[in-house]
Amino acid sequence: MTGQIISHYEILEKIGGGGMGIVYKARDMKLDRMVALKFLPPELTRDPDAKKRFIHEAKAASTLEHNNICNIHEINETEDGQLFISMAYYEGESLKHKIESERLLSIDEILDIAIQIARGLSRAHESSIIHRDLKPANIMVTMHNEIKIVDFGLAKLDAYTKVTREGISVGTVAYMSPEQTKGNEVDQRTDIWSLGVVLYEMLRGQLPFRGDYDQAVIYSIVNEQPERIENIPDNLNLIITKCLEKNPQDRYQNVSELLADLQGIKKGPAAGKRSGIGNKKLIMLSAVVSIIFILVLAGYFLLPHGKSSVSEWENSIAVLPFDNISNDPDQEYFCDGMTEQIISNLAKLPRLKVISRTSVMQYKDTDKTIPEIGRELNVAHILEGSIRKFGDRIRVTAQLITTEDDFHLWSEHYDKEYKELFDIQDNVSTLIASSLLDKLSGEETRAIKSIRSENIEAYEYYLRGKHFHYAKSVESFQKEGEEAAKSDLKTAEEMLLKSIQLDNNFADSYAALADVYNSFYYGFAKSEEEKNKNWYLQKAYLDTALLLNPNSAEAYYVMNYMHGVKAIEYFKNEEYGKYESEINEEFKCLKKAIKLDKNHENANMTLGVYLGVKGLNYASLKYINISIAVNPLDYYNLRGTNYFRLGDYEQAEVEYLKMLQIKPDHFSTLEMFSELLIALKRYDEAEHILKKREKLFPNKKTGLPGISWQSGTLTW
Repeated sequence: MTGQIISHYEILEKIGGGGMGIVYKARDMKLDRMVALKFLPPELTRDPDAKKRFIHEAKAASTLEHNNICNIHEINETEDGQLFISMAYYEGESLKHKIESERLLSIDEILDIAIQIARGLSRAHESSIIHRDLKPANIMVTMHNEIKIVDFGLAKLDAYTKVTREGISVGTVAYMSPEQTKGNEVDQRTDIWSLGVVLYEMLRGQLPFRGDYDQAVIYSIVNEQPERIENIPDNLNLIITKCLEKNPQDRYQNVSELLADLQGIKKGPAAGKRSGIGNKKLIMLSAVVSIIFILVLAGYFLLPHGKSSVSEWENSIAVLPFDNISNDPDQEYFCDGMTEQIISNLAKLPRLKVISRTSVMQYKDTDKTIPEIGRELNVAHILEGSIRKFGDRIRVTAQLITTEDDFHLWSEHYDKEYKELFDIQDNVSTLIASSLLDKLSGEETRAIKSIRSENIEAYEYYLRGKHFHYAKSVESFQKEGEEAAKSDLKTAEEMLLKSIQLDNNFADSYAALADVYNSFYYGFAKSEEEKNKNWYLQKAYLDTALLLNPNSAEAYYVMNYMHGVKAIEYFKNEEYGKYESEINEEFKCLKKAIKLDKNHENANMTLGVYLGVKGLNYASLKYINISIAVNPLDYYNLRGTNYFRLGDYEQAEVEYLKMLQIKPDHFSTLEMFSELLIALKRYDEAEHILKKREKLFPNKKTGLPGISWQSGTLTW
């Protein structure tokens, strides 16, 4: 074809080709400029309907004007009916050629390329145009390092024709999203997946999903996880992980979110070069998780004083603490255990929004009305009840109430032998679920059954142990100090050991005991000998818990602390390779916990903080929002800091003020709010907040222990 005249184009040379056509460099004789002509294979346009649809799609793509999208001049056809596209011609090379060259791309170069691709895709998606075939061969890198995305619309033409032909490579399949390989409807998130694959390939020099033939690659895309890339900042691995989530709902929902996270890394200290140790100043997850125990002991969870909105979920519920109407005040642990077990049962149903134990325990002995509590917790339903335990019998009442009008949907009374406790818990949970959901599947019915000990006495010791750990020790710490709290932890240890002695197959007792040793380690161990002892005990009981119940979200959440302990040690000893390994294990534990319990309050919060500090603020918001949904009395400061870092100062202020309504003297919120006011140049207000903070905390110079999230650094 070289030397021919096609329409008003003089064909100069062939510059590329593949399954979607052959590309020639040509001279536009009318405008005296260089263009690229892409001639489409005849088999793609033999179907008149497919040809018509393609022309419509290509015309839409031609309206896109953006520096990172290749300009389409016209769509035409030869005298014998072969379609071709006239596009802008750029001196440079394809990204495919650039990746295959021997020179390893730097992190800076890769970020710059990825950001430009994301900008181009964002512009296309704004016009509801999806690429569907994003890959390095369809990305041009000009001599001035400008990115130009080509071939919008061709993949859709290929999908319309439904033909099998020679020349389509395994590499083309390798960039498809799971939904694309199944022939399902796709949206902008399929391009986000493909960009994740391209980013992975640039960083590692090979594809994340590989195979010797198409079906092998497709199997890998649908079923396997890519290997982690070593010697790059954790931020980039996290971005790739989010891009390559199998479920589109778990990916970035639009390219602007991905773009913001890429730009956050580009601006930060982690970019620039490949590193074996990452950025030392990036906050470690271990520091974040260690804060949780301190937050609990410090009593950060108080009641809100501001207005609340109507529930966004019709299927939402808060299980208030059961009243103890026994003559014995020591039965309080039993009432709390009933509350917690019903919450745990209901939380297994993804279709329900269930408020966490942390929030509902604030309403113990409250005088507030049901509508007031409903507004504060943003739920449509409340379960309240009472328990009386006498001898070997138990009497339980429970009422399900709508918060809007205080209407009692149902009321149940149980007068049974104590050994029938589990049946009561399951019955109440099933009644609630059946009332709020149209129909329970068999799987849902099985899910809400209590994970129980075979020994009712063992279960009672388990409840006592948790009560001394999570309730009594916190109260003792606040009222009497460290030694009193330590004494309660010792009691918790004894109770849980007794539970295991009575039933050595009850996984929850092992996980709870591991968490007690975790609290000993973080809060009370002074010597290295004490720390080592508590760390090994924690590991032993966690291993046993997971052996007995591999699907324990709580065990995986507690396990992330273990890796945090080691990460801290390695960091202090400057063993950064081992440090990164432990951090990665922590991340895996949190992801596993959330996979098993998607509404796990602390796992979502911890992962959200971790991602936020890494600069992945849109990803962080996803997890922080889940934590707020299940505990509406906390975490608004964390959401505010995400908005602060994203430059949405107005929303950041809303979140900080909401947190200060809940707890007016919350130190870290005062600290971050003052930073926001300074950024807004509202210096008088910032000075007022700073003076208030210094008055409340005269000896405290930084925010939460060792952390300044706004700057993303960790201070040792």
